Amino acid sequence: MDIPSPSCITYDLITEILLLLSVKTMMRLKSVSKSWNTIISDPCFIEQHLKKSLQNPQLILISNPSSGVVSFPMHRLLQNPSSTDSCHFRGSMNNSQVIGSYNGLLCLLFKENRWKYTEYQFVLWNPATGTISLKVGTFKDSYAGSPFKFTFGFDISTGTYKVVALAKKCKELEVRVFSFGGSDWKNIQSFPIKDQEINDGVHLSGTINWLALSKYMQQFNQHGWISNHIIVNAKQSVIFSLNLSTETYTQILLPSGLDEVSMSFPPTLGVLTDCLCFLHDWKATQYVIWLMKEFGVQESWTQLFRIDYCKINHRRSYLLGFSICPLRPMYLSKDEDTLIFAEYINCPAIIYSKRDMRVKKIRISHKMYWFTAMNYVESLVSTV
Repeated sequence: MDIPSPSCITYDLITEILLLLSVKTMMRLKSVSKSWNTIISDPCFIEQHLKKSLQNPQLILISNPSSGVVSFPMHRLLQNPSSTDSCHFRGSMNNSQVIGSYNGLLCLLFKENRWKYTEYQFVLWNPATGTISLKVGTFKDSYAGSPFKFTFGFDISTGTYKVVALAKKCKELEVRVFSFGGSDWKNIQSFPIKDQEINDGVHLSGTINWLALSKYMQQFNQHGWISNHIIVNAKQSVIFSLNLSTETYTQILLPSGLDEVSMSFPPTLGVLTDCLCFLHDWKATQYVIWLMKEFGVQESWTQLFRIDYCKINHRRSYLLGFSICPLRPMYLSKDEDTLIFAEYINCPAIIYSKRDMRVKKIRISHKMYWFTAMNYVESLVSTV
């Protein structure tokens, strides 16, 4: 069989071959020849590679703030929960916090407490290429009122990465937006709230979504212990969704029929299979996951999981109080049968199959805090 000479290999064939390689390998190949460097640096190739990478989702976790992060391919975790097949991306993350992941970029928040205020700065880091942006978006937060919460997102219309800051100051809600590539924070109109509590923002398809809860506490006696339950009024609770392109809000209603729900911890929002999800406890016995199949349409809410705590050997802790959800979903299979989620206590990760109600613990030799895991894909996307 004749082997074609290098001169006979077409541009398209070289491109197809390069797309099969890891980002780490491609970064090395950029120095092999000018033509390969040109291909790998081309925006169209970077976009092609990103689309291919999205078919192989991963989880990224912080292993040690001084040494970087570790990523695990999702399909290998499902095939072998004891797999040690991971990729360690090195980079100092001391004094920083990952506030979001999108297109292979992590947004890091750096925090420094000063005398009269807290100062924040932000960078974009691509762990796969090892590139990192300069610190930008200097933000000063006074100690008056609640501290700002930050959410990382992507403006689909302009291709701009953004950070949204939200806080309740002097009984008023403040919302600000910073665009990477810009220099200043922009104050935008906030959304109306009464006595509602605002959860952390969740990014989905160019929108930032907050859950505004109307709730009150109720005490009850259980086996001689006095404990508190949260009663959430679903009819008076709502999701506020900020469109990052237009910087306008829409309101999204929770699943109908919930009315008042007794819970041992506040419900939260999440994202699974590119859909918004609503997560809540049911009377300290079950963990319930709703999926919004059509964004913004209340009728499309579907109750996907109702998991008994006893079946996953989950033990509730009264030491957590009411600010932390003890379970966090991280991945949902395309057939909506298999769920990977993390436990806050002891920090393990669990694979749960709805079809046969089978539970597997993910046992990795690395000491990982799974509760901080984020969805991630390897990419060649620039941090500039």
